[in-house]
Amino acid sequence: LSTAVAGLLLFSTACATKRHVRASIAPVENRVGAVEKRATQSEADVDALEKQLSQTTEIASGAEREAKLAKSMATTADGKAVVADGKAVAAGLRADGANTLAEKSLTRIGEVETQFGKSIDGLYENLDNYQMSRAENITFSFNKSELTKDMREKLDGFANTVKDQKKFVIEVQGFADTVGDANYNQELSQRRALTVARYLSAEHNVPLRRIQLLGVGSVKPVGDNKTSKGRMQNRRVEVKVYTLPAGAKAASAIAKSL
Repeated sequence: LSTAVAGLLLFSTACATKRHVRASIAPVENRVGAVEKRATQSEADVDALEKQLSQTTEIASGAEREAKLAKSMATTADGKAVVADGKAVAAGLRADGANTLAEKSLTRIGEVETQFGKSIDGLYENLDNYQMSRAENITFSFNKSELTKDMREKLDGFANTVKDQKKFVIEVQGFADTVGDANYNQELSQRRALTVARYLSAEHNVPLRRIQLLGVGSVKPVGDNKTSKGRMQNRRVEVKVYTLPAGAKAASAIAKSL
């Protein structure tokens, strides 16, 4: 019995000790749990701060790159501006030079026009001294502007009279008969005059500057348009050469070139 009582007392004492230990440890465990919870929260806060710092660093790096790019673009723009200013200055200098040249050219043109006008006036005055030295009539078939063999031979003889002369003018006038439309006859007479002028220039090297030509149509008939013979006479080109007589003097340099 005493042994049982002793065992019971020992058991009771052990239970009391366990309850005391649990009662003592519980607050400690609660504090430890709280501390661990705060530690976990702190770690989460640290992670968040590290992530925010990383993002901030990236933003700063991007801003730095943009700043460098902006600086580079500004430098390039400055360089282009300098080049543009240089080109503008060069263009201004060229424009000034062009204006100066234009003013000189206008002045020179005015001088030449004045001189040329005086020469032309002298030339036309001098032309009054030219006299007709030979004339030929070159006739054509009906509605034709081509030269026949006989008419070419006649022009050959005409050209031989002026080949050694220095001062002469050839007058070429084309005509037509009255058959047909007046406007058409005007064009036909012009073609006939051109045919004669072309032959003298191409075949006999008569300078074009010495030839004056005109097609006048059906005006100034030399024959009766009511007869076949008269109409043939009117289908003609009158070729006349005017020369400066030996005793006359050329009035200007232009007249001397004739």
